[in-house]
Amino acid sequence: MDNLRELTVEALQALATEKRTAFSGLIATESPTTAQVDEAESLANDIEAIEAEVERRATEAQATADRFAALRTRFSSTPAEEENDGDEDEGDAEKDTSADERNAAGDIEQVESPGEGVPPGEVAPPARAKGVATLANKTKRPAAPARSASGPITITAAADVQGFSTGQNLGGLEEVAKAVINRAKGFGVPQGDGRSVSLQQFGTAMFSLDFPEELTIDRRDDANEVMDYAISESRLPGGSLVAAGGWCAPSETVYDLTDDSTTEGLLSLPEVNVKRGGIRYAVSPTFADFYANPGFIQTEAQAIAGTAKPCIEVDCPDFVEVRLDAEGICIKVPILTNSAYPEVVKNFVSGTLTAHQHWINANVIGRLVTASGAARVFTGLGSTVSDTIEALGIVIDQARQKYRLSLNASVEVVVPFWLKNAFKADLGRRNGRDKAAVTDAELAAHFANVGANVQYVYDWQPLDETAEAYPATFNALVYPAGTFVKGTSDVISLNTVYDAASLATNVYTGLFAEQGLLVAKKKFHSDLVTLPICNAGRTGAANFTCA
Repeated sequence: MDNLRELTVEALQALATEKRTAFSGLIATESPTTAQVDEAESLANDIEAIEAEVERRATEAQATADRFAALRTRFSSTPAEEENDGDEDEGDAEKDTSADERNAAGDIEQVESPGEGVPPGEVAPPARAKGVATLANKTKRPAAPARSASGPITITAAADVQGFSTGQNLGGLEEVAKAVINRAKGFGVPQGDGRSVSLQQFGTAMFSLDFPEELTIDRRDDANEVMDYAISESRLPGGSLVAAGGWCAPSETVYDLTDDSTTEGLLSLPEVNVKRGGIRYAVSPTFADFYANPGFIQTEAQAIAGTAKPCIEVDCPDFVEVRLDAEGICIKVPILTNSAYPEVVKNFVSGTLTAHQHWINANVIGRLVTASGAARVFTGLGSTVSDTIEALGIVIDQARQKYRLSLNASVEVVVPFWLKNAFKADLGRRNGRDKAAVTDAELAAHFANVGANVQYVYDWQPLDETAEAYPATFNALVYPAGTFVKGTSDVISLNTVYDAASLATNVYTGLFAEQGLLVAKKKFHSDLVTLPICNAGRTGAANFTCA
């Protein structure tokens, strides 16, 4: 903390927020270790030092403003009374301005700063050390950042990343990759002896999942409330150059690399923020449980005979606990490659992060498949869309009947992405049209008629890339909306690790990220169904027979 005077007010504010967040996390620990207490005290001292520096600058700015105000009227011929009136107004305005500047600088006066209350000209006594408990009581939680207009994920740069200011918003994965490269440029030159550089870890970026308070589980007793809100549909909004001769000059080398992969086609689940490593929630009885003991009907004769009326006793529900798994990614970067060909590193980091998201998507879908059990196999009469809608209609109606859901309750259907074109081909043949004439809206309307909300996803049942026809069958997941909830931790830390062991071989850890992940089956049940594919375009001829 010796370089505070070199930082801007904005950088001091960001650094204070970062340390305050870390301090709050340590204070929330129920049974801290000695190392955690030491770290918390160190963070508290750092926070006090930052506050002292901000206060010192505010005091200096006020003193400078007062001196300048005096200079402005030093040689004025205005009568003293008018000067005093004007000075008073100006002083008020300047005080207001100074106050605004202090507020803009972060107004971090939540713990005592060294120098507070000391008359001008006197030396402030050293900052009084405070215990962790005292600081915990006096430290306020930093204000929540404004939600990003681009979505719930905010990516910000860490301190001292070349080319980026502290807390600067990073637009996407390409900017993250650039930050990783720029962070490595500041490393010292290794000697190759494995001893010249000690293990160090440098922050590069922070991925903040901007969960609102109503989607954050931070107490054991609010897990059900938060997950019920997350799965509530009512909260969702309303779809060549030709030349005559040779060029003569040698070809120019283009070092840029391309990566057209996207994060489209990921499964969408209600998502909540899990603060304490997992969630524990009660398993609600189903309608079938209630219907098994619905009450009684007693005849007059039974009443005269004094027949006892059966009563139903309330049972305590069972609880299910789901813990977060750690999922992450680690990328090693050769130092010389990063220096000579940074485009390769940028392309590799960006592409790997995209691939990691699809890999996690496959894992999450796999958890849903496992939770759904053995597949139910349906046979058809020879039209992919017609057979699919009929089978889905049966499964959806069975779910509605089992839980007595609303007749219009939507049911989630998850299928591989390539089925959209298979459906369009079948619909086109049935109606004598090219599949290109079948719109997405027309296709969605067919499924909406049976209450199916279809998600077309990557990373499940991939197509054989050498096949010349669609497979004979496909699998679909079918479950009432709200059956599954995805839980994650709220912050993803991206770090660049600079350690002696790796530097001995001219390699450093360019990126290390880790996040918690869980999938909870909140209520209802899910079905895995196997359905046929036959794009012959058959229509309803009157020669079908049923067994």
